[in-house]
Amino acid sequence: MTKALKAENFETYTKSSQIDGSTTVSQNEIDAALRYDPVTLAHKSLEFESATPQEVLRFVFETYPNAAISTAFGLEGCALIDMAVRIKPDVPVFTIDTDYLFPETLALKDLLIARYKLNLKIVRPRLTMAEQEAKHGAKLYESNADLCCAIRKVEPNRRAITGLEAWIAGLRRDQTASRAKTDILERFDHDDGRPYVKVNPLANWTRERVWDYVVDKAVPYNELLDRGYKSIGCWPCTRPVAQGEDERAGRWVGRGKTECGIHTFAQKRRYGDVS
Repeated sequence: MTKALKAENFETYTKSSQIDGSTTVSQNEIDAALRYDPVTLAHKSLEFESATPQEVLRFVFETYPNAAISTAFGLEGCALIDMAVRIKPDVPVFTIDTDYLFPETLALKDLLIARYKLNLKIVRPRLTMAEQEAKHGAKLYESNADLCCAIRKVEPNRRAITGLEAWIAGLRRDQTASRAKTDILERFDHDDGRPYVKVNPLANWTRERVWDYVVDKAVPYNELLDRGYKSIGCWPCTRPVAQGEDERAGRWVGRGKTECGIHTFAQKRRYGDVS
């Protein structure tokens, strides 16, 4: 048991039952506490730096039964799906349909469903396009890209992860400066205060390594990647990138924006540095 759990969390988790005025705790309660303890997770995350993504996924499926993969059908998401279904064929997967997806992205979604028999949940914004335009005007992605992303991406994603014990995503550290400190295992809290673990099995992989896996396993991928696109989101806010440009340079061009908010809306829980 970690010092942090003894000092800050153990008392909270052990006040569940009282016998003759004394506090008792079961081993299951201790194990549950450790599953979400930030320091315990940080140490485990460091251990996984030398593990394969498949080893990370096996650990997650065994430790957090209510886990799901999120994907926008980018290269990393396709690789993760291929890895995960080889371990757990019925692994839950969810995606956000913003109503602005490229036709090529929708075609890839159908291809992946057919190939892997995906247990896929499609989550949509609460507002239809017509309702959004009536409320905020046409082309909100031009007048207020942050609000557009909040409505069509972030809010649906918050609903999609509600109740999950673990949310598995395809983030890599070398994608952007804002993702450079991404851990393989990260502790967050749901809106209702319940903990969950965000899992980034590809955090320490490079784009080249992901491509190697996709090619080696013949994983389907978005054909836009063969036309100069490197990061693919909604069609109004995505363009191909030039040679030598950052892979996310084609997103929200000229808007001073590099993230939609799905991976930045929550505050990571930490308890000091782990060495």
